[in-house]
Amino acid sequence: MTEDEKYLLDKIRKGDEAAFKVIYNRYVPRLYYFVYEYIPHHDLVENIVQDALMVLWDKRSKLEENTNIGAYLFTVAKNNCLYKLRDQRYRQKLFESDIDEPELKANLDALSVLDTSLITMTEIERIIETTLNQLPPQCKTVFTLSRFEEKKNKEIAEELGISVKAVEGHISKALKLFRNSLKDYLPIMAFLFMH
Repeated sequence: MTEDEKYLLDKIRKGDEAAFKVIYNRYVPRLYYFVYEYIPHHDLVENIVQDALMVLWDKRSKLEENTNIGAYLFTVAKNNCLYKLRDQRYRQKLFESDIDEPELKANLDALSVLDTSLITMTEIERIIETTLNQLPPQCKTVFTLSRFEEKKNKEIAEELGISVKAVEGHISKALKLFRNSLKDYLPIMAFLFMH
């Protein structure tokens, strides 16, 4: 767990709304891409993501000091997805949006075996760190600014004094390496590859 995560966890356990807002902004896109992978229905996805964040807020005082916020949120979202994929009312809603029974079954099966535990999140963090360190310095800086600080390509280009094309090239190079190193975790890591 990074120092930033520890700090946010400590703050949220004490009811700090600003820390919750940071967590909210950081995890909403990640959770959205993750849930949409299994339940391609925007209304249901938004409900599941909001529910996961509300559970975190409601149970904040009971969180252990070593709670991995990402693992916690993904596990809550995964369990909510499984519930909705098994519940007849939600299945009917999904059928109405042109999702067929075999696809629902495949999504349910895939989600059932997906590991969102602390061990998996720790492994993902390790792989991300290792992969980042394999990138050339400029490429690492560009990718960090793009995916972790969520800056636009034009902003990055201006900040680093390089062209937008160069920024795009660095991001492309980094994504290729990340796709390979995180291939076993793509449903959880989809947010890295979206923009």
